[in-house]
Amino acid sequence: MQTRYPIRAVAKITGLSLDTLRAWERRYKAVVPERSDRGRQYGPEHIERLLLLNELVQKGHAIGGIASRSDEELRGLLSEQPNQPGPVPARPADMLAPVLAAIQCFDTVRASDELSRLAAVLNPRDLVYEVAVPLMFEVGTRWHNGTLAVAQEHLVSHMLRTLLGNMMRLFRPSNPAIKMVLATPAGESHELGILAAGMLASLGGVEPVYLGPNLPAREIADAARATSAKVVAVGITVLLETTQEELRTLAAALPEGVELWVGGAGSTGLDLSNLGRKTAWIKDLLALENECRRRKTDL
Repeated sequence: MQTRYPIRAVAKITGLSLDTLRAWERRYKAVVPERSDRGRQYGPEHIERLLLLNELVQKGHAIGGIASRSDEELRGLLSEQPNQPGPVPARPADMLAPVLAAIQCFDTVRASDELSRLAAVLNPRDLVYEVAVPLMFEVGTRWHNGTLAVAQEHLVSHMLRTLLGNMMRLFRPSNPAIKMVLATPAGESHELGILAAGMLASLGGVEPVYLGPNLPAREIADAARATSAKVVAVGITVLLETTQEELRTLAAALPEGVELWVGGAGSTGLDLSNLGRKTAWIKDLLALENECRRRKTDL
């Protein structure tokens, strides 16, 4: 009789979380395990397929685009994969049009459905670069010129926060090289940038410890110490009078050996030269991906 494995054993073997396994089965029918009074039961063929799918997803494929393919086709795709992430993808001009149209008329159900559809057909990295970041920019532009209300901007922020937060949990690395704490300093309430950064870090094999926005420096430092994080990344959208002092306090309070990464539109006006520890200015999300690879290589 062929050996069968429960879902928790499969999670350990494949490195996939329980949530990911259930989502891939329920939403994409990636594998169809047997059912018994003891729950899901997986055979070796299921585990082999899940390992193939996981490797392809880690290399940039969307699970929605490969879940229906045969094992032979999956192996063929793996043989074609490059070793390094490609450049930032170009976004089709009309990709966001249905989402923006739904937001314009406050149709939250249709907007959420459109975002879910894009999440199903795009790989996680492309979802960040082709959907989340352009949508943030477009909504901000429309809010600034008065064609979108504050309520609509808040609606989009909520949807993207939910989408990126769920994706970050779904694709968190099973064997992370390091941990990275992500937050914004006291007074900074814009968190979508660090959510996108956390998502990309996770795809790069770094475990994100996401704290959210508007945190005092010592709280961020305490979290880095408690989690043994090797990097603290802070996002700054608006440069406040208190921001520079918050960074100085954070740099002084961080444990020895922890790097401080600073990014966001408001970070260009900061002085990072005298913080007393290794500090990197992250000019954009692509630079963050490069720093994650550099940090893993240095281990």
